[in-house]
Amino acid sequence: MTKLGPYEVHPFADAFPLIDGEEFAELVDDIKRQGQRQPIVLNHDKTVLIDGRNRYRACVEAGVDPVFEVLPERYTEAMILDYIISTNIERRHLNAGQKALIALEYEKAIAEAAKDAQREAGRRTAERVNAQVTGLTLVADLRQAPSSPLPALAPRERKSTERAAKVVGASGRAVQQAKALQRDAPDLAEKVRAGQVALDAADRQRKQRVAAMPKPDPVPSKPGPVMLTLRTNTGEEVAYPKPQSKATFNTSPGDGISWAEWSWNPVTGCLHGCDYCYAREIATSERFKAAYPAGFTPLFHHERLDAPANTVIPAQYRDNPAWKRVFVCSMADLYGRWVPDEWVQQVHASMNANPQWQYITLTKFPSRYVGLEMPPGAWVGTSVDEQKRVRLAEDAFRQIDGVKVKWLSLEPLKEPLEFTDLSMFDWVVIGAQTETRQPSGVVPAFAPPFEWVARIVAQAREAGCRVHLKPNLANGRPGMQMPDEYPTQF
Repeated sequence: MTKLGPYEVHPFADAFPLIDGEEFAELVDDIKRQGQRQPIVLNHDKTVLIDGRNRYRACVEAGVDPVFEVLPERYTEAMILDYIISTNIERRHLNAGQKALIALEYEKAIAEAAKDAQREAGRRTAERVNAQVTGLTLVADLRQAPSSPLPALAPRERKSTERAAKVVGASGRAVQQAKALQRDAPDLAEKVRAGQVALDAADRQRKQRVAAMPKPDPVPSKPGPVMLTLRTNTGEEVAYPKPQSKATFNTSPGDGISWAEWSWNPVTGCLHGCDYCYAREIATSERFKAAYPAGFTPLFHHERLDAPANTVIPAQYRDNPAWKRVFVCSMADLYGRWVPDEWVQQVHASMNANPQWQYITLTKFPSRYVGLEMPPGAWVGTSVDEQKRVRLAEDAFRQIDGVKVKWLSLEPLKEPLEFTDLSMFDWVVIGAQTETRQPSGVVPAFAPPFEWVARIVAQAREAGCRVHLKPNLANGRPGMQMPDEYPTQF
């Protein structure tokens, strides 16, 4: 702050140019003859001069005792800024450049005032909390206190540069020119502030200076990612960023694959058209758009074929069987009718070259398993959600042998199913239909009745199968429709 006599001058008041020369001499003469007509304004504790720098200087020059007015203590910094604006803009003959520079000062001052108000509110809130902790009774105060430590800002305290310009009466273009002057040519900005140079003329000089400055060496642009060309099942080319590291499995805890810690997707996408498909929900969501450039269209990721060779089980999990299991194509049906033979052959070649893993597969087209060379540790599964798939599953699995586990997935169980025989399976998994958000809209959850589940569990037990009921049947969503019957006499 600058000083006038014993008073600090408010910084924003200093943004307005002082009068001098003939104009100042006329003011001194007027005060000598007529006296001081308008008081000089001080803040509440009479330490800061808010308005009247020229009148104070003229009184001193004229040998007249200044007359003061003191603002009430309730005046906030934002109110003081508005006061300075209202008392100076109307009575001062300011040109466009001076108004634009004042608008910039107003913008900075109002922002600082808002910060001070927030800090003060935070301090007061902390004092209230400390007082409460130490046992003082401040219930009434706290009830009246705002719920947030940050005060609601008055509309003017939220003004942008454009609104600051409007308050001062400057154009948006003039404010942008003033900003550029302060940044590139502060000396020219001071001349505009003093009224020595017009804003447009100063801005032309600034542009000439900038044009004459030596240009910095161009910064080398960061090279873009190397792009791979992937292909869909119809041969369409899809660009995909080449991974920066070697391909490995993805860890999959928390996504419903409770019996395997890894997932591997050398193929993504599916054409079965199941309305409840969780994989379609993921692949078509905006969040995962970059990871699925073809959406849910079947796509072959050849760059992921080395994942079985590159993945290493963390030392702390090497004795955990789940960390040796890999769910293959959790985001696709690798054995769908539309999948080219070449894709299946390359994925199987990678699995057979790395038999250290237990590969878990699942398909709605199990006849395609027949004749394939499966890894000896594989868990080979088929998904049945409707009765029409039962015969396909039974016929195919009677022909499959030489694998570790043959399993049946009944998730979601959408209708009561009748199997002629479950003895060709080692393991049966039953689950409900959870809610998904598909491109066509929300598909609601569906809970199978208890009898549907109980009938299959009993048949599986008779056939010697292990049974796994997914958590969404019991304590998850949507749950299972449990019997709720009572004897007639009750």
